This record gives sequence, structure tokens and C-alpha cells, in this order.
Amino acid sequence: MSKVSQKGPHRTSFLQRLGVRDAIGVSVAGMGPTLAMNLNPQEPSQHVGRLIPLIFLLSAFLVMMVAWCFARLSRLHPNAGSAFGFVTAVMGPRVGVMAGWAMLGAYLCFGMVGISGFGLFRGDLAEKFHPAHHPSIFFFTLVGALMVGVLAITAARRAAVALIILEGLAVVIMISLSVAVIWRVLHGHGPQGDPPLIDLFIPTRGLTSSSIALALSFGFLSFAGFEEVATMAEEVKSPTFTIPRVLLGTVIGGGVVYTLVTTAQVLGFGTDQAGMARFAASHSLLGDLGGIYFGKWCGDLLDILATFSALGCGLASVMGASRVLFAMMRELAPTSRLARLSAGGSSPVIASLCVIVTIIAGYAAMRLVFHGNGSDPFFWASTIGVLALLGAYLLVVLSAGVSVFRDPLSKKRWMILIPAIAAAVIGYTLWVNIYPLQKGVYGIIPFIVLGWSLLPVLWMGLRHFAQVLPPQGQSLS
Repeated sequence: MSKVSQKGPHRTSFLQRLGVRDAIGVSVAGMGPTLAMNLNPQEPSQHVGRLIPLIFLLSAFLVMMVAWCFARLSRLHPNAGSAFGFVTAVMGPRVGVMAGWAMLGAYLCFGMVGISGFGLFRGDLAEKFHPAHHPSIFFFTLVGALMVGVLAITAARRAAVALIILEGLAVVIMISLSVAVIWRVLHGHGPQGDPPLIDLFIPTRGLTSSSIALALSFGFLSFAGFEEVATMAEEVKSPTFTIPRVLLGTVIGGGVVYTLVTTAQVLGFGTDQAGMARFAASHSLLGDLGGIYFGKWCGDLLDILATFSALGCGLASVMGASRVLFAMMRELAPTSRLARLSAGGSSPVIASLCVIVTIIAGYAAMRLVFHGNGSDPFFWASTIGVLALLGAYLLVVLSAGVSVFRDPLSKKRWMILIPAIAAAVIGYTLWVNIYPLQKGVYGIIPFIVLGWSLLPVLWMGLRHFAQVLPPQGQSLS
């Protein structure tokens, strides 16, 4: 393994073309708020009922601690490898490779989530408008992958603008819908007249702390991807100023939006048992909510926006994965074509193409080899990606804690509590998503993630073993 600088991975000549708005676009699209608000709140509702807004508010507070760790390391060690560069600079290249490999695996899976989500929503729209004859979900997914691939290999600024347009419009309309629904419900047009808002934020008697903690784990995962902007540190103007603020700002803004939207969703469906049952059974919360209050056209519009949100999420994930792969190869195999920049020095095109091909191959394997139906790749890939990302998160927050502890100039050693609490939250989230093992595919997924995570350990072990062997023909004695 090549020797990595104490200050992090070496830089090459990225052309810095991204501004603050571009960085925000990457971060927001990576989190995919419209996609998250369509599919994520249903599961925690089965544990805490109508307290979903409280769960997302508390989750935002917990994710802020993880964002603080990323922000601190982005300021001290900005680089295209994100977790790879951060952990390498603090804990050494071997641990850094493990962190980078875990993050690369997560972003590859999130890329599959994005393109498969595009295929799912686009297939549903085709079923609505052309019920007799329409292409398959597999076809729409491949079209989405092609669109993502074309955008990913262009100059970074163009891709960032596409992300802003795709996700920005969806978020604005999602917020507008939520405000309108809350207004109508509070003026007596909801399923239960005028329910008090406070009921959505105060735990009811009999609700256990374990139920709240389990629901928090799902809220926590809804923010996954906010950190993808850290991979753009070598392409953003003034990265040590911009990246930390975008990281923290995205989580704060996401927390506000998630709390507002889930409040509208719970009130809109109804806080009684029947309403929460409809909430948990929904396959598109925003689409169903728009259809209930403003007609079928609104539901269809929100499903269209969810389609583009999935596309934006896939593009942001491909951009993140290509930068992590580029940064790792730049250190481990600097002569590799994967460690080169193209598109006028603004994009790792070869790495991007490699990522796109891997994502398509992974999706095709889930459909054709493992016989998954249209929605299986979405949920399988999201589960694998989340577990891998949590492993990378854990190494990053531990590195942030070590960084605080080692800083001889810091008089605020109490700040080590932030990464300590973040590590505890991540550890618990990993635990509740692994144990007890589920049946079927979901019981195998943790072992797939474990196997992926151990690959760099195996590679480093074999490399070390090869180095200690004597040359051919030389005795060991």
C-alpha cells in the first residue's frame, strides 16, 4: 500500500467549478427527501403510531452529531474520498481503506436504489396512463441508468445543476402540499375534524422506550446520503468553508422539512387507528395524500416528482461513488486509469463509467439471478447500502473523536461527547437492523455486508503475506 500523507490523500488537478448552490444540490439529492418521505415513515409508524413527527425531529438532532463529525473532518482534511481520506488522515491508511470501501459499497447500492426507484415510479405512472400496453419496470430502470450515466460523465457543474433542478422542484412542491394539507386539516377538513397538533409530539402512556428507539433508527436512516457532498471537496470553491456548512445546513433543513411533511401526512391520513393503518399500508404517502385532498392530478404530479427525485438520488450516489473510487485508486494504484480525470479535468469519467456498469450489473443480478420482482432490488439494495454506510459512519465519528482528543490547541475537550454519542447511536442502529436475524433474503443481507467489508482486510492480509515471503529460491532460515 502506498504511503498516505498525514494530512490525507494527495490531490490532483481537479478544476474547482462548483459553488455553494451546487454543493447544496448534491447534498440534498444524496439524501433524497422526496423519495424518503414517500417510503420511509410507514415502518416507524408501526412502532410509535402518530408520533412520527416527533421521531423525525429527534432523529435530526442525532444525525446533527454525525454531521458535526463530517464537518470537522471536512474542514481539517478536505478530499474527494470523504470517509477514506478522513479516516486515513487520522487513523492510518489501513483503517482508511476499510472506511472508503464501506462507503463505496453504500454508494453503489444507493445508485441501485435510485435507478430502481425511477423504474418503479415510472412503471406505476405507465400503468395509470397506459394500463394495456407499456414497457416493463426493468426497461424503465435501464432508461434511468442511462440518463444517470450520461449526466455523471459530464462536467461536475452540469450534473450539480441537474440535481438542483430535479430535487429542488420536488422539495418545493412537497412543502407546499404539506402546508396546504395542515391548513385544511386545522380548519376542519381532515378525517377527524381539528386534532390538536401537540398529540403528535407527546408520547402516549404505554409506549415503551425500546419502541421509540427502534423507530428512531428508521428516522436516522432517512438522512443517509447527506454526506455525499463531502466527496466534492476538491471541486467546490473554498471547500473548508463551504462543505462543513452545507453538511450541517442540509441536516438542519432536512429535519425541519421532515417534521413538517410527516406532520401533514399523519394529520392528513388521520391519527386514529384506521388512519394510521392506511398510513402504514401506503406505497406512496405523498401521492396518496395529494390525491385525497386535491384530486387525482395532484397525486399523479407528486408521483412524477418522486420519479425525478429517485433519478437525482441515483445521480448523486454515482457522483459520490466515482469520487471515492477515484480517490482510493489515486493512493493505491496511481497509474490506474481509474485515478485519472477527464471532461476537462472536472470529472473522473472512467471511474464514473465503472460505477455505472457495476450498478447496472448489480441490479440485473438481483432481477435475473436472484429472481427479484420489480420492487425487490429497491429494498434489497437500500438495506445493504444502509448497513455499509453505517459502518463507514462509525469509523468517521471515531476518527472525529480521536481528532478532538489529539488536538493540543483545543480547549473544548468536552466536544468529544458529540462523536461519542454519535458512535453509540450508530452502534445501536446497526444492532437493531441486524439482530434478531430476519427470515429469507433479509437474514442473509448482514452477511453480504460483512463479506464486502472484509474484502479489504483480506486484500491487505494477502499483500502483507506476499511482502514477508522471501524471493523465489531463497531459504526461510
